[in-house]
Amino acid sequence: MEYVEGEDLKTLLRREHILPEKRAREIGAQVCEVLAYAHTQGIVHRDIKPQNILLTVDGQVKVTDFGIARALASAAITETGTVLGSVQYLSPEQARGLGVGQSADLYSLGVVLFEAVAGQLPFDGDSPIAIALKHIHEPPPTPGHNDAPVSRETERIILKALAKDPRDRYRSAEEMREDLIGAATHWGELSRVEDTKVVRRSDRAAGGRRWAVTPEQAGPLLVAVAGAVIVIVVALLGWQALVGYLNVPEVTVPDFVGKSLADAQSRARQDHLNVQVIQQSYSRTVPTGFVLGQDEPAGKVVKVNRVIGLTTSLGPEMVSVPDVRRRSLLDARFMIEEARLTVGEVREAYDASVPPGVVLSQDPAPGALLQRGTAVYLRVNRGPERVILPDLVGQPLDEARRMLNDIGVTLRQVTQVPRSGIPPGQVVEMAPRAGTQIRHGDAVTVMIAATPGAGGAPPPQPIVTGTLTPVTPGDPGRKHARITVVVGEGAPRQVVKIVVVDAQGTRVAYEKAHAPGATVSTQVDGSGYTIVQVYIDNRLIQEIRP
Repeated sequence: MEYVEGEDLKTLLRREHILPEKRAREIGAQVCEVLAYAHTQGIVHRDIKPQNILLTVDGQVKVTDFGIARALASAAITETGTVLGSVQYLSPEQARGLGVGQSADLYSLGVVLFEAVAGQLPFDGDSPIAIALKHIHEPPPTPGHNDAPVSRETERIILKALAKDPRDRYRSAEEMREDLIGAATHWGELSRVEDTKVVRRSDRAAGGRRWAVTPEQAGPLLVAVAGAVIVIVVALLGWQALVGYLNVPEVTVPDFVGKSLADAQSRARQDHLNVQVIQQSYSRTVPTGFVLGQDEPAGKVVKVNRVIGLTTSLGPEMVSVPDVRRRSLLDARFMIEEARLTVGEVREAYDASVPPGVVLSQDPAPGALLQRGTAVYLRVNRGPERVILPDLVGQPLDEARRMLNDIGVTLRQVTQVPRSGIPPGQVVEMAPRAGTQIRHGDAVTVMIAATPGAGGAPPPQPIVTGTLTPVTPGDPGRKHARITVVVGEGAPRQVVKIVVVDAQGTRVAYEKAHAPGATVSTQVDGSGYTIVQVYIDNRLIQEIRP
């Protein structure tokens, strides 16, 4: 999700308590822009509240958490009988559990604006039921504050948004935005009531008729009688709503797991329940669209019309095979595992057109779609089947290693012999001789010059020897090697690290610091196609291949 640097409106209100009227209207106008776009896409937010309004550091507004709207839209269920949203910002129709439309978002925004300019909510209570009943029956108080008076225009915009009947609210979010930015006066439709000093009330229980205009000049007795009637009606309606809320029949939650979503919806309707998809997960065993889990266990007793959240299957996760041809085996393994696949059997082949050690081919081919965790099989080049041995005499040991590595041959044995007048570490003899045709597995040994009389002095360059051989003769499945390292001249302590790359992945088989001249001898094991890499102070010294 996008990271928004800033804070939510609720945090700002807790800190500032009251916002300047101009700033509150700017925020409200930007929220209206978001709602106008969402409504044109057929989406009703259903949970507009300060916590879901994010304010960036440069003053821009972003509306988040469309979870309720998205879930309802995707699950194809009825909203009737389902109360969704935060009760302090709930529209009357939401509080009644009725179906809601775009005007419900405008009502919630009206509550947010009331809180922003007045420093308090229009309706509050000791319990969610008490607050919901106030949303349904009580007219909102006039927004404003002794320390921060609210203009008549802003007051009328908020009261129009807070109308009990959705038909008395703004017809669209764009219409409300126009009033907030001062481009129109749609709020005037409500202000004429103020101009004639008429208090409007509604009695939904009496057939939905608007009634009772009480002029300011009416006598005290008439005012008292009207007030008593209103109190009685409100009390009766509140009692009926409370009884209806508490006395709801109960049903037992069925087991939806393993059923298709259509079957789960059908079973839920039979049991007077609703279902919605709250999560989707990949599964290798459960077909796409079938239920993996439910947030209320089977057998639990719940109220009718309860919404049961379902987790449905997306089927097996399919991933694309990366193209690892002409990559080193190490790079290919990393790319395949990063694609959430595994490396299968690695076979060797001879090809003189590309360097040794690179991937020649792969199966399946690049771009194929496979289930997550499927194996990809590789063929790795060993170079030409036969190679001509270059002349290593006169080369420093490091350069001799590089020349052999270029043709895919591993230096198997190095010995030191005293030589006067020859730089220490330079190759003085080799076997087989230069120009000989050899196979990749043939042994190549060299002798390097050492200073006469140096005794146990370390060689100028580190010496590495080792040969990978099958654990069982004739069986290439498992291999082992005795690796010997003589630490060369350099830092007082040098870290020798031996890395094994095989069918199991990449792992460090040995890592320890040694002084110059020290000899390290250790056995390493591998399965399948195996490469052993020897590093000293993180510098690759030699790579040993089969």
